[in-house]
Amino acid sequence: ALRCVRSFRRCFGMGSEEAGGKRVFRRTGWRLRGAARSVYVRLAHDPRLASRAFAFAIVLCVVGSFAVTAISGSVEHMRGITVGPPTQNCGDSKYGFVRANSCHPFSLPHKMSRVDVHPKSCGKFSATTAGFCLCDDDDDRTVIATPKGCGTEPVMCEKACAERPIIGKKLTKCGIDETAGGTSAGAETQSECQNKQHTFQKPSGRVKAVVASLAKAMGEPLGVQMPHGSRRDLYTDFAMYGRRMSAESVKEVRRRVEGFKKDAPAYPPFAFAGKGIVIVGGSNQKFQTSYWVAIHALRRAGCVLPVQLWFPEGEGPGCTQISELAKLGTTVHSFKDLFDSTDVHSAGAAMSNRFMYKIVALTFSSFQEVLLMDSDNIVLRDPASLFQSEPYRGNGSVLWMDFWRGSSAPDLQAVLGHATKLRHTHESGQMVLDKKKTWSALRLALFMNAHSEVFYPLTVNYMGLGDKEIVAAAFLHLGVPYGLAQHGPDHVGVRDHDRAETLGNTMMQHDMNGVPMFLHANLGKPMGFVPATKETYVRRWQISNQHGVDLSNVINDAAG
Repeated sequence: ALRCVRSFRRCFGMGSEEAGGKRVFRRTGWRLRGAARSVYVRLAHDPRLASRAFAFAIVLCVVGSFAVTAISGSVEHMRGITVGPPTQNCGDSKYGFVRANSCHPFSLPHKMSRVDVHPKSCGKFSATTAGFCLCDDDDDRTVIATPKGCGTEPVMCEKACAERPIIGKKLTKCGIDETAGGTSAGAETQSECQNKQHTFQKPSGRVKAVVASLAKAMGEPLGVQMPHGSRRDLYTDFAMYGRRMSAESVKEVRRRVEGFKKDAPAYPPFAFAGKGIVIVGGSNQKFQTSYWVAIHALRRAGCVLPVQLWFPEGEGPGCTQISELAKLGTTVHSFKDLFDSTDVHSAGAAMSNRFMYKIVALTFSSFQEVLLMDSDNIVLRDPASLFQSEPYRGNGSVLWMDFWRGSSAPDLQAVLGHATKLRHTHESGQMVLDKKKTWSALRLALFMNAHSEVFYPLTVNYMGLGDKEIVAAAFLHLGVPYGLAQHGPDHVGVRDHDRAETLGNTMMQHDMNGVPMFLHANLGKPMGFVPATKETYVRRWQISNQHGVDLSNVINDAAG
């Protein structure tokens, strides 16, 4: 090292004035050499230390590899789900084998963030896993070959694409409607709609007054410390590990709940009126397609109830789409218009995640009697009959059960009482409420929703996320009875090619008589990627746990 330094100095004319620096280099070199020799001696004479150092080096390498994988995965996720250009052509197979993440060949790809499984080399066989050969893909068609399930024979995609291609033609893309002054993508801003007939509908002054009074009663964030560990993951669930909220935190949350119940406004008699359906939409393509399908399904089923479609701030359809929605009896609303930016109490009602939107839309829609539906929920029959059902007329509400057993954390009972401990859970893809009859529970649910950082983890766990148990917990805490559909959900999806089982993507919910009413497509939103011909169309609903392969007949009978 010192020879290199001397040579460097000679080449660049560094003279004797650098002698002090030379001594520093020399001392540093000797120190490093001594330290290295000391470590070597210790490792050579202490086998235990050597084994520990070796184990530490292995762990460091493993952690580093996981970190690199996580970072690259995050980058791929931000890029979106795309099919990139092939890195090389292996005969008729440009992309190689796309591995599925389950035993159905057309389930989501194993690499969900990006379909980018270009063949590294040609002439290779696939594994025995499920998936298909992606032969080619462009704007007009997608070509695949040999879709297969788990445990099947490996395939060579070059040969399969050449001998047994399956060609799926794509629908032509919608063009721009020049006469309407808008685009098929609904890219117009709200300001561009101001001089047109169809715009976002504003809430009434009475509704905004209710919003302001409830926001004031909610107060500041609870400010309590939750137990360590996320309830989204079975292996870090704080309830599973027996971790609990501190006694002080439980006491504080109980105090705030009781204070809200005392200060929250009573039901406003003239703020809400009539019956209607409320759906929360979004600008993301998966939400756009979903709510269009949901609204068309309502009208196909003969439902004439008005629909309110709510959007987060900065999202929403353009003028042309609003006009088309109006033809379907649907008005468009923005959460932004509910809150006064100058009101200091509005921060208490701020929404920090998408799970919070539904209860806010339910509460502050202009309807007194509301059917709240997820945007990916497709009705089979006119749901207006639910307002005439016995559970609804007796209780002013109808909720539906989920697949899972009760999953609340023990601290929920410490805060809201033992009545909140149930043997079952609830599915919030649809609920029917009369605000006048259920106002005390609805406003408490709104309080819990506003403080989601505490009540979401307490009410659900890795079996579900978000607001799904909030309304039921409010009913149970207050001792207010609520209507409950007695027929549980059916597990609906495609048939597993190898095990003849249901690979679920949808929940079928029933009316009060057990007749199928809703198909909640909660795993894989409805999208616009539909083949142009039926020959390459794969039915989403092929089989269910209750009805088996007769499912299609059951759906057709229910839908008339």
